[in-house]
Amino acid sequence: MRIAWKIFGTSLIVFAVMTAAAAFSIYKIFEINKELHLISSVYSPLRNEIAQIEVVALQEELELERAEKLEAELRADRLEALSYGKTQEEIDAAVRQSPELQNRIKHLEERLEADLKIFKEHAQKVDQLLKSAEERVKSAQTQSTSIQDKLELAALFPTLVGIETQHSNFHNHALNLVTSADIPPATRERLEEQLESEEQKLTARLDELRQHVSAFTDKSIETAALHEQQALYASVAATAAGGSLALLLSSLVIAGILRPMRALSLGAQKVEQGDFEIELKPRSSDEIGSLTRSFNTMVDGLRSTQKIKDTFGQYLDPRVVSGLIADQSDATAGEKKVVSAYFSDLADFTTISEQFTPAGLVRVLNRYLDLMSSEITERHGVIDKYIGDAIMAFWAQPFCEDGDQATLAVESALSNIELMRKFQDELPELTGLQKNLPLLKQRIGIATGEAVIGSIGSEKTKNYTVMGDTVNLGARLEGANKIYGTQVLVCQRTRDTASGVEFRAVDRIQVKGKTEATSVYSPLARSANMTEDLRILQASSEHALHAFAEAHWQDARKMFEEIIALFPDDQIAQVFLNRLQLIESEGVPETWDGVWHLNTK
Repeated sequence: MRIAWKIFGTSLIVFAVMTAAAAFSIYKIFEINKELHLISSVYSPLRNEIAQIEVVALQEELELERAEKLEAELRADRLEALSYGKTQEEIDAAVRQSPELQNRIKHLEERLEADLKIFKEHAQKVDQLLKSAEERVKSAQTQSTSIQDKLELAALFPTLVGIETQHSNFHNHALNLVTSADIPPATRERLEEQLESEEQKLTARLDELRQHVSAFTDKSIETAALHEQQALYASVAATAAGGSLALLLSSLVIAGILRPMRALSLGAQKVEQGDFEIELKPRSSDEIGSLTRSFNTMVDGLRSTQKIKDTFGQYLDPRVVSGLIADQSDATAGEKKVVSAYFSDLADFTTISEQFTPAGLVRVLNRYLDLMSSEITERHGVIDKYIGDAIMAFWAQPFCEDGDQATLAVESALSNIELMRKFQDELPELTGLQKNLPLLKQRIGIATGEAVIGSIGSEKTKNYTVMGDTVNLGARLEGANKIYGTQVLVCQRTRDTASGVEFRAVDRIQVKGKTEATSVYSPLARSANMTEDLRILQASSEHALHAFAEAHWQDARKMFEEIIALFPDDQIAQVFLNRLQLIESEGVPETWDGVWHLNTK
């Protein structure tokens, strides 16, 4: 499964959980809304109508009592008129003759009529309120979708019908009682008791209706509160479950991604450190698995490349091999750069090697070249080639920093001269000879200047090398060590640009193949190791060489003899004393310019 699908699946599951919770909450909200609608549209108006019915019924009773009182007063006035023992005609005549009584009776009759009218209006209003309540209950029952609600609403109808019937009976009995003036007292008393009973029944019915509506209202409120609580619990539970599920699934997905990614990271670190034997096992079929397989393919390629580099690195400098494999133009294309060319050779090694067996000769050469090459490559030098016991190397960009060429070359030469002592001690083991061992001496020539560097050769075979006068000069300086008995000779530019090393002026020469003369020097010691005697030798050589170049033969002889006196083994001073003797016997050359011309390589 692809990573995108894993993430999408996790999101989908969490979304499904949250959607289910949201749907449940919405359902509960609808239930709450339904209960609130039932309360607001049915129960609350019903309670209001019941309250109005009770108020109007109370007003109706008050009007009834007022009407009964008026009717009683009217009867009392008529009885007062009848108390004289007169006939009806006489009573009517007496009433007509008594304007005051007539007005009182008329006033009472009018008030009674008005009260009865109001009484009827209240009765009609009660009937209207009961009809409205019935219609409201019917409408709510029709709109309701819940059987429980339908049953609760249906339970209100008997009560409403009973109230309506009870009110009608109460109203009819009240009118009959009030409008019947000539009723015997016993009958009137019985009617009043019956009316009072009807009134109590009506009040009881209204109380029963109010209690039903209150109970239904309270139940609806409790149901709404329960739905609200369930919706809240569902939201909390869904949020907790969704969050926990999201964390769990995300952790699993992240772990499934990070575990192989860590393995890839560790593998990349090992490859960076040069370990190409590592192989990772794909743990999934997603992008990480594809990346793991690609990583293994890459390591296989690097392993092959490293094998090529290791193999050819034994024949070419590994940095050159890397450049050739990577097709870097800076490492392969011909370009003129400042280089320090280094040539070394073992003095009279051809003659000396005749003392060794073939196997011993190979061991001696391999050990010698290994020791000398290590110092060169550790100081960023490039081994150009081996020619028997001879080594050709160079320093140039991009293999070292520009300006460090001469210093690195001279440091390598000094270190190799010091290593010759160690190599001399190893000869018995290498050759198998325990006595008559030859004394091996190394000759090194270093020249610094511009040269062409790049790949030279045919289409099938090429050699990465340096060419030019600087290279030729380095080779000539290596051979010139034979003349002066020195181990290291460097050119003027090498001496001027090398740091940390003190040099001794040797001569001003013109090598074969060059038309220009160059001053040559031999390193005395590193600057930190210079002694007072070496400084005297350095200064004395400068003065003596200057006197020789200026043809001040006597001064030159004297100075070189002083050097011999101080340093009996100094071969350079002896060379110049021999030259002075030759000049004295054969004379000064006609073209003397202070330069010694070398006619051999």
